[in-house]
Amino acid sequence: MANLDLTLDHTGVAVRNLDEAEAAYKRLGFTLTTRSIHSGSVTPGAPVTPWGSGNYCAMFREGYLEIIGITDPSLYSSTGDLLDKYEGQHIVAFGSGDADVAYEALSQRIDGVSPAAALERMADFGPDNSESKLAQFRNIYVDRTAMPEAKIIFIEHITPDVIWQPHLLDHLNGAVKLAEIALCVPDKANTCARLNKILGREPKDLNPDFSAYEMERGRVYVLSEKGLASWAPGVTPPALPYAAGFGVEVTDLTATKYFLESNSVTYHDHPYPAIWVGPEFTHGPVVSFIQS
Repeated sequence: MANLDLTLDHTGVAVRNLDEAEAAYKRLGFTLTTRSIHSGSVTPGAPVTPWGSGNYCAMFREGYLEIIGITDPSLYSSTGDLLDKYEGQHIVAFGSGDADVAYEALSQRIDGVSPAAALERMADFGPDNSESKLAQFRNIYVDRTAMPEAKIIFIEHITPDVIWQPHLLDHLNGAVKLAEIALCVPDKANTCARLNKILGREPKDLNPDFSAYEMERGRVYVLSEKGLASWAPGVTPPALPYAAGFGVEVTDLTATKYFLESNSVTYHDHPYPAIWVGPEFTHGPVVSFIQS
């Protein structure tokens, strides 16, 4: 069975109000792109058509954050299904290189993997947004019946230069890398058994309630409800399974703390050199800031 070099490419937070979410994430110190509207193939091989969803992105030197919401309820969008479950983090996307090669490998590992589908959106380009260029991707989706823990995507970037623009990579909170995502699940052993297959690797069991998968870049945590309670005390899952949070590495954690304090954002300490901000500031996920 073919091995795949996998990176933690991006994570996505589905929100009910894009304007409010834009303000919230700027308050956390993220530099966001201008709003972009999606187009894509509804099914693999179908024509690319306009969708009724849009996003803002926070681009890091490694990986990125997507904030996605409904922009036109009359058009197709998969975002509504996410919001029906809960407002918050849903998308976990792995960079997997050539989509056709990745699909061949993934389809042998687990059922419910769809062939690569085209996705694109127009993106403002340049430090003054004076141009507009087409950002193109090929996405492999995993059916939620096979992996209900998140909307899992394997992605090939066709035009990385369009979205990783130099002027977007500096953030007031010091973020430089999407480092981790956390999944809270009702049966950790069951989730890990399926993740072992699709990721082609096994986790390190840090304790009975907390396992960690190391990617070629980034990591994925799998937590029980008890594990979530110890990692982010007081956070209650809106549903299970639950994409509980994501973490970004920052250049200077002390400076990040000062920035959050100046914006009246309450943070809490993790047991490792990191802090976290709760759902009341993030539209759902636990957002961690980790000393690089």
